[in-house]
Amino acid sequence: MIKKIEYYNLNIKLNNQLKLNDNIQLQNLFDAAHNLEKEKRAPIFFGDYEHEDYTNAKKNKKKLGDFNTKQLNEACEFINLYKENKEARIITIGSEKIWIYKIKGQIKNGKIEFDKFRQKYYDIEIIKHSKIEDVPYILATMKTNQAFSRNTFRKIDEKKYEANIAAIKSLIGELNDFKIDPLKSLSSVQLETLIAKIFEKNKAFIPAWRGGTLKDIDIIAEFEKNIPENLFKVKIQGKKIKIQVKIKLNDENNVDQLKKLLKEPNFFLITAEDGAHKDLKKYHEENYLTSKWINQQINSCDEIRNWFEKCIKWLPTQNRLL
Repeated sequence: MIKKIEYYNLNIKLNNQLKLNDNIQLQNLFDAAHNLEKEKRAPIFFGDYEHEDYTNAKKNKKKLGDFNTKQLNEACEFINLYKENKEARIITIGSEKIWIYKIKGQIKNGKIEFDKFRQKYYDIEIIKHSKIEDVPYILATMKTNQAFSRNTFRKIDEKKYEANIAAIKSLIGELNDFKIDPLKSLSSVQLETLIAKIFEKNKAFIPAWRGGTLKDIDIIAEFEKNIPENLFKVKIQGKKIKIQVKIKLNDENNVDQLKKLLKEPNFFLITAEDGAHKDLKKYHEENYLTSKWINQQINSCDEIRNWFEKCIKWLPTQNRLL
């Protein structure tokens, strides 16, 4: 049986407390381009221990230095990669480029550098590298997701991040029969932009989106005139609405909190999912809108449809779930 290929994100990064100054050797030690392109290696650091020290500590349930359980697990997942999934694809995202590559051979220990750093690394084969501006937006902005920016090494969960995996597959020519709903191939920022465009086309003023510090709100829309009758089934009080936008609802979302919000006047939840969450069905197609409503809005406006097509041009038609 052929083992399913898994996908991982590796950050080759500097400890936040370390100052590089003008030391070129030290800069190169932590530089993604230098490691991946010149040295042809993918490293982690986690102190000056050898890779066996991490796996032994985990096996024997012992503490290793100052590392917490999460850090030890990350290191061990990287160290065991050749044993567990040697055909895995790894992505590293730098400030100007991205690299997609696979490992070659067993994990190796580097020498101790500057008295406290030791690389644990794999020799690699680069499959693809691109300028950051030339890749699908969902990959270019992947490190804005704290799940990937905060961790050194992390598996890309296909259920949660299927669009990221689709974009990686697309870049390296491995989409094959992989299919995804085009709406779900948008990043969260792109989906919010799409929703803002829909409301602007319906004569709403959007002062900004990406709510940020506005709790539970991504977009505020204020209609200049009467709200178009065919836009919502629910009646709106006044002309201003608050909107929360999500690609999909998952276990991290507080459904009880969403219920409270959906009971508030003029609050809307809009997701790219096909159907309603089982606990929120009473609000569906009222002030809880999903992909059916979004697609109706896309198809009703050439300008928005053209924008959407440009966003998903990287995804071949045969790989789109319609």
